[in-house]
Amino acid sequence: MDIEHSPGFEIPDGEILYRYCRPESFPEDQPEIPLGVFNDKEMSCDWAYYQKNPSSSFHITEGRSLIIAITITDAIRNPTNPKRTGQVVPDWHQNIVYDPILKVDAYGHEPNISHSLIDGLKKGAVKEALRDSSEIINR
Repeated sequence: MDIEHSPGFEIPDGEILYRYCRPESFPEDQPEIPLGVFNDKEMSCDWAYYQKNPSSSFHITEGRSLIIAITITDAIRNPTNPKRTGQVVPDWHQNIVYDPILKVDAYGHEPNISHSLIDGLKKGAVKEALRDSSEIINR
């Protein structure tokens, strides 16, 4: 398996990560993506650079069949305090890194060279920045 990027590589702005979600996480009467799908401190995603067909992911067969495409931006990486215009909050910084899984994991999932993380405390402003840069691609 040839890997072009090393684990821990910082994924640059403009790249797309896929987040897989259960359909029941999306209320029928709510047009926007629920903020709750972005709660995980270590939010697992697949990097589009390596995941050319997100609908083929094992996540789909496990029931996480809605795919959210997140376009990485500085607003996600360095969120600002909505109560203090333009003030970046260092504690809310998100590390957006390539984190390939190279062996079968504890759940029996095959290796996933597209696996990546958006790692950091997910306060409201962070989740809103994620939602603002996201779209559901298979609804």
